[in-house]
Order: sequence, then structure tokens, then C-alpha cells
Amino acid sequence: MMLDLRFLKELFSLDYTIFVWLGYPLSLLELLGTTSGLICVYLASRNHILTWPIGIFNSICFFFLFYQIQLYSDMLLQIYFFGSSIYGWIIWRKRTGQFTKIVSLGRKMNLFLMFLILVGTFGLGYLTKHLPVLFPQIFQKPPDFLYWDAFTTVTSIIANLLLAQRKLESWFLWVLVDIVCIVLYSLKNIPFVTIEYVIFLLIAFYGCWHWYKEYQENRKFETNFTS
Repeated sequence: MMLDLRFLKELFSLDYTIFVWLGYPLSLLELLGTTSGLICVYLASRNHILTWPIGIFNSICFFFLFYQIQLYSDMLLQIYFFGSSIYGWIIWRKRTGQFTKIVSLGRKMNLFLMFLILVGTFGLGYLTKHLPVLFPQIFQKPPDFLYWDAFTTVTSIIANLLLAQRKLESWFLWVLVDIVCIVLYSLKNIPFVTIEYVIFLLIAFYGCWHWYKEYQENRKFETNFTS
């Protein structure tokens, strides 16, 4: 049993290299995380329900990855993603088996979300700043890019919740998150994850277009139906 645990720890280490690409040692953990993440986001943009079970696996991979590069807010985010993926898997289909419609939050709710993101960013940043003090045996290094990391975490939580509830604004928030993450991960020298988020950004733009198109079609249908 102890041998199996040591093997799993080695397997989920960024030092467990499977091949070298252009001088960069690619770990199995980074490969699994990036691959499952790309599949997950693409399926979400296509309104495919399999995005959620794949998202569960992706959150497990990224939990271990972000812990090892001291992005603790992103690490904690994966715990939320794990639970919200289960939630999204359930809520995307009603008991009738039909998809719920895509709807918009409206101006007042969007303003409230902006305020919530701002408060949440500073609150989470303050918390993660003190993790090495509160739990020195677990968090032996200080967090990097404290508030930017907190911003992407808080915004991702809100965006993922809106995605599960099929709110149009979820994809606009994902565009913002992806832009910041591209900068963060390039500075942390994890090029495969950086490339993944460049692709995420393109998919997020596609998701904006695809969901907005369906949203407009639903509104047009409802207008014609009620008139």
C-alpha cells in the first residue's frame, strides 16, 4: 500500500516527465490537465453535457498542478470546480430530459456581479496571503501573483456557476479569466497550460457567439409565440 501511494505521488508530480518538447520537459500531470481541460471547455461551448464528467477529472489534475507551482487560489478553485461539475451535470437536464434555455442576467445583476468579483478578489487574496502562516507544513512557500490569482479564481467560480445555470454572461467572464491566466501561466513557465488557455480564449469567443445566437433565437421564438 505504501508503495502504491509513493507511485501515485510520483505520478502526479511535475517532475514525472513523459517526453521533452522543444527543450521543455512535459509532465504527465500537465498533459492530462491540459488535454482534459480543452475537451471540457469545447464541449461546454457546444452545450454538450459530457463537459461535466470530464471537468471532474480536469479539476483533480489541476489541483495537484497548481499546488506544486504555489498558485494556491487556483488550487483551491479546483475543489469548487469538482463540486460544481457534479452540480452542473445534474442541473443541465431537467427530469423531462430537456435542456434549460439560455437566459441573460440583466444590467442590475451584472453590476452586482462586478462588485462581488472585486470584493471576493481582495478577500481571497488576503486569505491566501496568510496560508503559509496558518498552515506552514502544507504551504511551505508564499503564494505568487497574489491578487491576480485570486481574481481569476473568484471570477472562475462565478463564471462556472453561471455556466451551470446556462446564463449568457458566463462566456464573457471566461474571456476575461482566460486573458489574465495566459499572462500568469506564461510568467510561471508552464507553456502547455499557457497554450491551453490561449485555445480556451478562442473557444470562449466561440462560446460567446454560439450561446448568444441561441439566446437570440429563443427570444425570437418566445416573442413570436406570445404575439
